[in-house]
Amino acid sequence: MKIAIPLFGNWISPRFGFSPEMWIITVEDGKVLTDHKISMAGLTVPQWLHQLASLDVDTLICGGIDRFCCSQLKSFGIFVIPEVVGDAGEILELYLQGKLEPGLRMCTLRGLGRKGKRGMFHGPPWERDQEEK
Repeated sequence: MKIAIPLFGNWISPRFGFSPEMWIITVEDGKVLTDHKISMAGLTVPQWLHQLASLDVDTLICGGIDRFCCSQLKSFGIFVIPEVVGDAGEILELYLQGKLEPGLRMCTLRGLGRKGKRGMFHGPPWERDQEEK
């Protein structure tokens, strides 16, 4: 299985089609076999879609994505997990553990006076709504 994650630095890009590189991960039996990054700079959105299809990507984990791109990717047989925010490595680990869902937010508290400490986990918005009640 191949997983693609659009990157902005070490983070998942906030918007599909606008990141400078894509992280391609090959997974077998829940373990990473290979991973590499490819440049996406200068490609149009249709080129992004065809690039993912030509790489035989099975799953795309991304931030925001429009309906057109999502439906095009699905027509290529690519499963899309949208609206995911956070460190790409941590998100990949959650995916491999079977804990990743659309809308997942993982944020660190950098710049808020908590140097050296791990950030807080913010689950999907629908879970936060239930916790407040």
